Formats: sequence, structure tokens, C-alpha cells
Amino acid sequence: MAGQDVHPRYPNIFSPIRLGPVEVPTRYFFAPHGSALSAGTKPLDDLTAYSAERVRGGGCGLVVQALAIHERGRTRQPSPHPAENIAAFAAMADAIHEAGGKIFGETLYHWTGPGQWQPLSPPAPAFAPSVRQFAFGGRAHSTLAMSRQDIVAMLGAIRDTAAHMSAAGFDGIMLHASHAALIEQFLSPYFNERDDEYGGSPENRMRFVAEALQAAREGGGPAFAVGMRLNCDEQIAGGYGTDTAHAVVAALCGRGLLDYIDLDVGLEPQQFHHGMPTGFERRQYYRPFVERVRAAAGSVPVLSVLGNITDMAEAEAAIAAGTCDMVGSARQLIAEPRFVQNAREGKEERSRTCIACNWCTAAGGDGAQGCAINPASYRDRLWGEHSFTPAQRRCRVVVVGGGPGGMEAARVAARKGHDVVLFEQRDRLGGALALWAGLPGREHYGAAVTWWEKELARLRIDVRLGAAASAETVLAEAPDAVIVATGARYSRGGRSITFDADLPGHDLPFVYRPEDLLPGSATAVRKLPGGKVVIFDAEGYHTGSGLAEMLAAGGAEVHLVTAGYSPVSARNTDNWEERYIVRRLKQAGVRLRPTTWLRAIAAEGVSLYDVHTEAEWREPVDAVILATAREPVDLLARALAGRVPQLFTIGDALAARMLAAATYEGQKFARAIGESGAPASSMEAWFLPDDPETAMLPADVPR
Repeated sequence: MAGQDVHPRYPNIFSPIRLGPVEVPTRYFFAPHGSALSAGTKPLDDLTAYSAERVRGGGCGLVVQALAIHERGRTRQPSPHPAENIAAFAAMADAIHEAGGKIFGETLYHWTGPGQWQPLSPPAPAFAPSVRQFAFGGRAHSTLAMSRQDIVAMLGAIRDTAAHMSAAGFDGIMLHASHAALIEQFLSPYFNERDDEYGGSPENRMRFVAEALQAAREGGGPAFAVGMRLNCDEQIAGGYGTDTAHAVVAALCGRGLLDYIDLDVGLEPQQFHHGMPTGFERRQYYRPFVERVRAAAGSVPVLSVLGNITDMAEAEAAIAAGTCDMVGSARQLIAEPRFVQNAREGKEERSRTCIACNWCTAAGGDGAQGCAINPASYRDRLWGEHSFTPAQRRCRVVVVGGGPGGMEAARVAARKGHDVVLFEQRDRLGGALALWAGLPGREHYGAAVTWWEKELARLRIDVRLGAAASAETVLAEAPDAVIVATGARYSRGGRSITFDADLPGHDLPFVYRPEDLLPGSATAVRKLPGGKVVIFDAEGYHTGSGLAEMLAAGGAEVHLVTAGYSPVSARNTDNWEERYIVRRLKQAGVRLRPTTWLRAIAAEGVSLYDVHTEAEWREPVDAVILATAREPVDLLARALAGRVPQLFTIGDALAARMLAAATYEGQKFARAIGESGAPASSMEAWFLPDDPETAMLPADVPR
């Protein structure tokens, strides 16, 4: 490699590597992950654009696209198994090659995604080496133990899939032998209880893996790289550990079956908290497991995501230390498509940092797909870097509210060429996200606020802190457009989905709302309550649980009361954060009181009741905190209605919802400013027909 090609800070990352017959230009890869960007079994052109955005301009050298081995086993991934899908996959491969990268497909069959016999039918049986019990999505199932004929058929599907990928121009395949996928289950003494040639001894359990790799080689041909993703340690009683993984890697590499190996950990769904580690997990969770197995590969290149890499220096250090030869990520590149390009150009401050909130996975529960802090992600075809061309008409824009939605709106409006001023009544930006970041263990959320602050400064936006905006002050700016992002406040009366009316006694002096206690809140009291503090949490966001932990650490006797079975609603936080939050609460000494709610508050205490039996009792308390419902702060929006050409209310000010709604609406409506035919308000936009440009089409359908 010529001297001038060596990157001054990242010589390893920005050097090529050969994976079998394929040379990859850089050593950072876009790791495989599920997405909803497919139409049936075909990839959408949005998936193509989403992947290429991370490559072009000297970015990722390799995209590894999650795929289904067979169209019957659907797990939100498209499948190259049907021959009629080759053209759509070819369009994807061509786009990645044109952007300057290589593309592999991670082929998967997983027990939690057995697919249906036909659309809307009950699920088909889930294949496995043996009958095992599993639950997913609140439903319990058992698996179908595969016969020898089933095994032969699955190997045939792998062979055909590899052949179709090769015909489409894909550069290689990654067989999925991690996360409790089918291939791992054959390797595992926990999942595999067979007594034939595919079970029992380690050699027999490895048979299906070796045959699958051989089938992929036969299908893909000599110019097609063949590798796999392997679980280094199942971390479950009866499963295998790093010693077994070491032996498997050594055996497969010794037989010449692998051009590369991707090492990680985590079973799904049992250990998704390791497969998608949240901000509560230790950094680079995978790394010690990878280090114990890595030497077994010998000269075969080792890939790994290591566990939520968000800093390119971490990736460079891992390669320099010999932990692996390539580093990748999914979530960091979802949050920041130009993460690699910015590092190459010395503009790392321009990159967002993934806050590991896992909206990218939890969004499916709301029928959505996206990133909480980057609403352009998954919408790169429309909202990628190329889209920041000047608006048709330059406008004076006023944004009121400096939370994530307001900051995103101001950022996008400025990038579209508008003159922007932002009013924020507090003395700092960040809104509720900044308040969350002040709670114990949640400091990682502050990284998103810091990035927006830097971007607003870089774009020279007129940010006015400590400035409470009124209709008069807004109109004095002579705005062409106003975006109201004033957020929401907790119900003064303690309204909630459990009891949607004001609670008797809510106005007593020892009753608080979260805004009264959150560090940094404009209305925070000087002295936190002590003694017996009862928190009524009807949300399940971080607010109630974070306050409980904070007050317990200060010496209070804290009771966290919830109407549901769980003290942390899995609907409102990432399902896999729950285990961390509950553990923290227990370690802090918080008393968890599920299936209980509040009837009334009085001077002598609170009246509680069991939500199932209606049994009621009274308890003395020193303080009550009502972390119940949030209600929009929308008085300014109402006062401005009809007085400015364009008025958009966004995020919680429109209706209290999740973080991702605020940032999405901030970007969406900022893009509408100054454009001909654009709506004049959020609700006018709601009633308009869908824009044909947003239609999601298969990659082989011309747009």
C-alpha cells in the first residue's frame, strides 16, 4: 500500500482486506440486521438506497444484507431463493458496487420466523434439530424436529440461494450460525438432542454446518466468498462455550470451508439484550468472547461488531490489537450513515452517536421503522445527503422549543437554506431527552443532545436560550413559517390510561410531578422529598423508574407502583432494557409494587387498590409523585393559528408520543417550508393524499 494511502489516524480501517476471492476496500462493514424494507420477498429500492448511503464517498467497504434462506421462513428479510427475485437483488448489488463497496448476504432461518403457509394464515411449523419450546411475541410454540429429508431440502435451499445471489452479482454469503438460528442450533448441545448422525458428539453436531458451507460453495461458485457468523458462547445452561466455538472454528478453517468468520454472541429471543446491547450494557460486550475464539481461525480473516462500536478509534484499536480483522456495526450506521466517511475526512464531530435506545427494533410494535435520533435513516432515498438542496423559496423560520424535535426542525430548515431562529425557555437545549440524561445510568442519552447542539452552532442558527416565546415575540420576527415544538407536561391531576380523570387530592402540597424533581428542570424544587415516597408510574418511560432510582440513592424509601405486571412497561421502553432497569431498581432498594393503583390522596396518606380484586387499603406517605400521562403544551400553537403562512406543531406538542415521532415530524415539516404546494399546517398534511414519491417499490421496478 502506497504511503499516501495510509490514513493518519486509522491506517487499519482504511486499508483493503481479502475475504477469500473478494477484496474489500475498507475494513468497516455494515452489519446484517432485520428491516421492514422489503415487498414480500423482494428488496425495496429504499433498502438499496439505505445500504448504498453507508458506502458511497469512501464509507463502508462491505454491506452484509440480512436475507432469508427460503421465502417460507420469513423474518422481515427478503429472500433470493425464488429465481424471479434475482433481478431485484441484482439492482441492489449494482448500486453497492457503483457506490464503491462489496455486498454479501447473511442467509438466515430462525425459529421465531417460520412464516405462513399463505398470507394471513396461522404460522407454519418452526424447523429445529429437536423439539424445543420457545416463546416470541407473547405466544408459546414448540419446534418441529427436522427429518433427514428436511435437512436435505434445507441444504438444497442454501445451495439455490447462494446460486441466485451469485447470479445477481452478490460477492459472497454469510451463513447465520448465531442468535439461535438453525445452523447454531445444530451445533448446540442445548438445542440439539438428536441421536442420529447430526447429533450427539461434537463432530456429528458440526455435520450440518459443514454441509451448509459446502452447499453454499457449490451454489456460489469459485469467485463467491463463503463464511459464517458464529456464536462464541451461548451463555445458557446446557449450551456450548468458547472452548467449543474455538474447536468448531479450528475444524472448519482447517478443512478450508471458510473464507472468513464473523464472531459474536447472543441467543434470540433469550438473550436479545446481548445481541442488541442497550446503553445499560458494558461497552464492547462481545469482545472478550471474540478474543477467546479468534486464534482458532488462524489466517482466516475474523470479522466482529464487538458490541455497539460508536467511536472509530475503538474499531481501529481492536484491529491493531489483533482482536479481529474487520469491524462493523448496524446501529451506529443506522444513526449515522456517514460515520465511516466522516472519520476518513477528519470530520468525526459531524457524526451522531447511537444512544442504543433500540427504537430501530422496537419500532415494529408501532408499525414503524426508523431511528429515534436520525429520522432520515431508512428513508435515505428521499432524505439522504443528496436531498439537502435549497428550498424553492428562502424563508424566515421560527422554531419554538429546543428539544429533539425542535432542534431537528431547526437543523433541517437551515440546511435547506432558510434563515432560522430557535426559542428555548430553559437555559439549555435538549428538552425531555436532556432531563432523562440527568437520571442515573442514562447519561448515554446526552450524546444525542450534544450532537444537535454542535450542529446548530455549526449551521450558525440563532439560538435564544432562556427565552420564553409568546405569540407576540414570535410574530415580531415576521416569520414565513413557525414550528412549535413545546413538548408536553405531566398531567397535574394524575390522569392516566388506568384512570382517565383527576385523582382526588392531586393538589395537596406533598404531591409532585416529574418536572418538579428532574435534574435541570426549570420548575425543579430545591429539596428532594424524603421519607416514604410513592411513585405512581402509568407510562413505563425512563422518567418514573429513573426518579425512583435517584430518590432511593438519596435515602428515601421508594415504592414504585404500576397497574401492570411489570414495573417497566415493555411497550414504552425497549423490551430488552427492562431487565437492566428492573435490576437497577432492585439494587437501589426500590420496592416494586405491580398490579396496584391509586384511588385517592389525602393528608393522612394514599388509598390504594388491587387492580384485579378491587381490594382497597390505606398507607401513610411523606410524598407522592404522579408520573402518569403527558399532555401537550400547545397554547402557543393555538394562539398562532391563522396568523402565519405555515404553522406546524410537532412531537409531544401535537400529541404526546415517543421520541422518534418528534424528530421525524421535525424533519418532515421543516422540509415542507418554502416549497410550492406544501401544506400550511400539520393537520392539513394529515388529510392530504399520500405522496406517490414515498411509495415503496421493489428494487427491480423502475421508479
